[in-house]
Amino acid sequence: MRNDRESGRKTRIFFSGEEDARMRYPSDLSWEPPADVIVTDTEVIVVLEIAGMDSDTINIVTDGGKLRIGGVRGSSCCEGSKQYNQIEIEIGRFFREVEIPVPVDQEKTTARYDRGMLEVRIARTDPASRVRKVEIE
Repeated sequence: MRNDRESGRKTRIFFSGEEDARMRYPSDLSWEPPADVIVTDTEVIVVLEIAGMDSDTINIVTDGGKLRIGGVRGSSCCEGSKQYNQIEIEIGRFFREVEIPVPVDQEKTTARYDRGMLEVRIARTDPASRVRKVEIE
């Protein structure tokens, strides 16, 4: 878990091999949130619109060239008996997988959730740093 810088809340970030099986094979999904992917000289920034959630219910997984984000959003309001006139806000389990278009350092991943927007930042890495010559002994 990592601290959300502004609110002090915890956000779970998993790396390949640590994620929950439901993140790898989502089967009962209700909705897919919109996402923006921004690539700068130093990092990749992924922004998801997922209002109405607690940050500790959001799962974030980095896996090679992919970022997987999932969770569950409950009812928007009004516990107990209710009669809807109109329903447009998506609820239930969600999952979003985003391709990362450049080499990144998965260990340098941070996340922040503020006012319904989840922002995940992953540091870019030099493609040459991923290549390593192995000497024969």
